[in-house]
Amino acid sequence: MECMSPEISETGKKANKISVGVSMGDITKANVDAIATVIKPDLEIKGSLNTSIFKAGGADLDDFILENIISPRENDIFTTPGFDMIARNIIFAVVPLWRSDLDIVDKHILNAARGITNAAREIGATTLAMPLICCGRKGYPLSRGIRLILQGISERAGPPIKHIEFICDKEDAINIYRKRLQF
Repeated sequence: MECMSPEISETGKKANKISVGVSMGDITKANVDAIATVIKPDLEIKGSLNTSIFKAGGADLDDFILENIISPRENDIFTTPGFDMIARNIIFAVVPLWRSDLDIVDKHILNAARGITNAAREIGATTLAMPLICCGRKGYPLSRGIRLILQGISERAGPPIKHIEFICDKEDAINIYRKRLQF
């Protein structure tokens, strides 16, 4: 992973320096304490990101969720073990069902990023891999989505988190992250 070190600090508090990186890759292979993703309230595994996470996590991940997660609602956050992945934990943010990019409201992306960051802190994660959440097939504007992800994380980032890696599958997303993070 490419490691860069702009500063993300929690709003209104003493600066907590957290290194950040942006890279192209497969989040399921990230050597971090936790990886993040979003999932719909029906827990249906859709999209290439969640399909790859559940495949890499193995059957135990699916079984764990079926046995332990009951009727999640939007804005809920839950954490599971990483099972067969290198990452020790997976943080899931529950987002609404969307038919198109017109259904995606900024607050859902912002709340997901905030909740993921809070959960990472609560489980003691020092490293977090964050994918490009909510900006997939529905056509939500990348620049706007990335701005909201960075805003949500910066509002909640702090110890014990020391490094956040933004892992993308799109070159244009990497360029937007780098521009916004001033690499």
